[in-house]
Amino acid sequence: MASRKEEKERLRREREERERQEREAAQRRARVTRIGGALAVLLAVGAIIAIVALTGRGGDADPAAAAEGLQETQGPWQPLVEGLTDRENALGLPAPSDTIYHVHAQLKVFVNGKEQKVPNNIGIENGQVKSSLHTHDEKGVLHMEAVEVYPFELGQFMTIWGVKFTNTQLGAFRAGNGLVLETYLNGKKVPNGPKVKMKQSDRVVIGFGKPNSFPKDFKLDPAAAGS
Repeated sequence: MASRKEEKERLRREREERERQEREAAQRRARVTRIGGALAVLLAVGAIIAIVALTGRGGDADPAAAAEGLQETQGPWQPLVEGLTDRENALGLPAPSDTIYHVHAQLKVFVNGKEQKVPNNIGIENGQVKSSLHTHDEKGVLHMEAVEVYPFELGQFMTIWGVKFTNTQLGAFRAGNGLVLETYLNGKKVPNGPKVKMKQSDRVVIGFGKPNSFPKDFKLDPAAAGS
């Protein structure tokens, strides 16, 4: 039979062994927590990168780069497919999606009293939607379809179309010598056409020529009335 002294020694060794095992278990839990925290940070960073890639907001917008190579001819202006993706990225527009944000406006363009066709497939390449600003027909119905609610501007659409548009220039046409370049939103003249922010069912007119040589408003097409 073990003596009292031997029994105490045995209990002491068992207690120390339990304490050692508890310390090791605590250290393992701490390591797992640190690893888990690092993984969470990596996942969060990955999510941010994915969102940036999805929305096309990899950097600040560069309007000057977006304006390179735009058509400065007298029209008619066909969709400029060359450089479309570069212009989309330079504008900093969100990626297209027809399920999250999807609204319509309608645009009519007049030059010297004659309506200029707003062609179909603006912002579309090889049948694939490349831009969150695009057209599907020749009625001038602008589709604004994006992964987020976004204040799309008329100037951005004209850049996606590929037509030079400023407050004084439309393609090859420049205001001056008795000729004007004006923009109207829902029948009201606006001071800065390229910066017009378009919303659901907005009616937009760009007119160049002699004053009062073009309509300032029109009846909205049913295709632009709904989302």
